[in-house]
Amino acid sequence: LFRCRLDGDSCVADWQPVNLPAGQWNYYSYFFTHNDNLFFAVRRLADTVAPHQIYRMTNVGTWEHVCEMPRRLHAFGLAVMGHQLVVVGGCSDHACKRPSLSVYVIDLNDVCTGWHPLPALPCECIYPRVVVIDNTIHVLGYVEGRLMHSKEVLSLDMTTTASSSTTALSITSQWARNTIPQVPLACCAPVVVNGQVVVSGGFTPGKPDDVQKSVFVYHSESGQWLPLPSLSTARR
Repeated sequence: LFRCRLDGDSCVADWQPVNLPAGQWNYYSYFFTHNDNLFFAVRRLADTVAPHQIYRMTNVGTWEHVCEMPRRLHAFGLAVMGHQLVVVGGCSDHACKRPSLSVYVIDLNDVCTGWHPLPALPCECIYPRVVVIDNTIHVLGYVEGRLMHSKEVLSLDMTTTASSSTTALSITSQWARNTIPQVPLACCAPVVVNGQVVVSGGFTPGKPDDVQKSVFVYHSESGQWLPLPSLSTARR
């Protein structure tokens, strides 16, 4: 891991190496940011039963332990929604024979309140891509059933919470499902740009050798996908 100090879009110093937390780590690890802090969710390579641990990088480049995941999971997805971290799907074993339908949320500003469940997923979501737009969680590009990538986007509206505190969550909405037959989403790279999901690359579901150059933008309000100029090379 390397870091440098930015001034606008430019580095004002050389890249400096940063050690990861001590130990040998499983390659299924996750980085995310919150309040200009870098977080690292990872599980020790030799630990077959322990859940992922979450660390935060301090200003001096060291790591401090924040909390552990709500349970042992593999191939899950995560996203930051305001001050909350959302963990979606995955499975409880490396062979992915025991998929999880669970969704959890924790307040990163007050981790002592612990993890809280959200409405369960309507289907298996292994290796999901998760993005958040206007308090709505969108899950896409996931594996469902017999390792077949789904052609759906799952969406959960979080604006129906009774309180902004994770200690008083009361979600009345359920997951909505939108079919997107013309867009290859397996192993895609989704990002949020100006309130819209932009998906690039990936491969056609069920055809892992059919790698794509395509880029699409998803309008969550209308549920429509529109093409953008393609990538110069196919990516997955």
